[in-house]
Amino acid sequence: MNARVKSAKPGIVHLIGYFKRLFNNPRTIPDTNAFDQSVSELIRQTERMTIIFQAVRNGLNQSNTVAISSFGYRKLNWLDWMVGIISFMNWSRGLILIFTSSERIAIFLGHPLFRAKDRQALTIWAVITLSVMFIFREWILSLEAKGKLEILSVWKVCCNGFNRTQLKMGNLHINRFRLTIILVTIVAYCVMPVVPLFTLVGFFTPVLTNPWMYEIPELAFSCFLGSFSCALITTFLLNSILGFTWYFICTLVFHLYRLMDLLDRAGRLKKSTRGMNERNIKLLCLLIIRRLNSFELTTRKLRYVFLYYFFVFASSGDVYIFLGLVVRIYNDVLANILALIGTIILPAIGIFGYIFGNFLSELDELTVRLHHLTSKNRLSLKTLNKVSEIMDRVAGPYNGIKLGDFLTIEKSFFIFFILENISTLMLFTCNIGPLIN
Repeated sequence: MNARVKSAKPGIVHLIGYFKRLFNNPRTIPDTNAFDQSVSELIRQTERMTIIFQAVRNGLNQSNTVAISSFGYRKLNWLDWMVGIISFMNWSRGLILIFTSSERIAIFLGHPLFRAKDRQALTIWAVITLSVMFIFREWILSLEAKGKLEILSVWKVCCNGFNRTQLKMGNLHINRFRLTIILVTIVAYCVMPVVPLFTLVGFFTPVLTNPWMYEIPELAFSCFLGSFSCALITTFLLNSILGFTWYFICTLVFHLYRLMDLLDRAGRLKKSTRGMNERNIKLLCLLIIRRLNSFELTTRKLRYVFLYYFFVFASSGDVYIFLGLVVRIYNDVLANILALIGTIILPAIGIFGYIFGNFLSELDELTVRLHHLTSKNRLSLKTLNKVSEIMDRVAGPYNGIKLGDFLTIEKSFFIFFILENISTLMLFTCNIGPLIN
């Protein structure tokens, strides 16, 4: 155990030492065992944190083994019962506070916004947020219990280093992939331990700033218990969502860089001698088919998860901007914070869609290079048919990151998304704003 703890510190030190080189040029990253072990140790530590907060139970060691009861439900452990019971208690407490105006009940249940402005709107927002997070957590753990998250294990080889033989990519794409994994992992690794402090400050600030807490001791005691349970359950739910997002992004990045590696392979094959191309083109076609199948399997199994992400974050961005800029809810500090968060969320989703859409649009270059290979080499009819089939498949609209069943992320997603959200906010502001004022 001590040896493992000692090895973690040099890992972080090596990452900090190489950080400037990571931003300058991915080609210059020293491919040393010490650096790979540092990154792998960081991945393993982040994986352990996601297991502690139950983003998934098995980390990167996913399988298609079904672990559900005869009634079709996943098996619960003590942590599941704790999260479920505390979530239900806070959810019920929030509903009662929404539909009652009795101050005696508010004191007994510990309303942190007792006699405060916009307390009902904030309580509704808190109940909806708790419901959304709890549903997402239960959904992901149910998918894992049914063996449908084995696709997340595709990049678990990185826990033992970024080996070219195991990753089956060129050095350039391995370095870029490693850079992306480092950045995403550092964000998850640094944010997850801070979430408990953030939730404690968020839930106890209304309690400490409410003057009625100092005049009614029963209210202060009940608010302390209620706020502590809310902070505890919010910590688990937020970290479970953050942890699964880490798996989700790293899995997509792994597939996208493997697809980009196909472009380099086709380019190298184009420059090779003509006598070798018949056999090499067949091998390239098989590799393209395998990687497209793997990528499409991942996007198909996670398409509803991605739709959930998109719908929740897009709706949250609109609601936060509306509450912060139009309603000016509770006080100026909270209103400005919500407006800032909403303003960050909407462009972030658009930029995310643009980046991944740009990745996928570069696959059009693969069609061009395959066309060059077929035109400059004398190939058999069977090989030509196979190449033509792959070209049609790569050019097809279904090779994208799916939002549900009907929408695919493309390069133009950023523009349409921003315009749609601006029009939605204008609609809310013009129709509801005068009523509020």
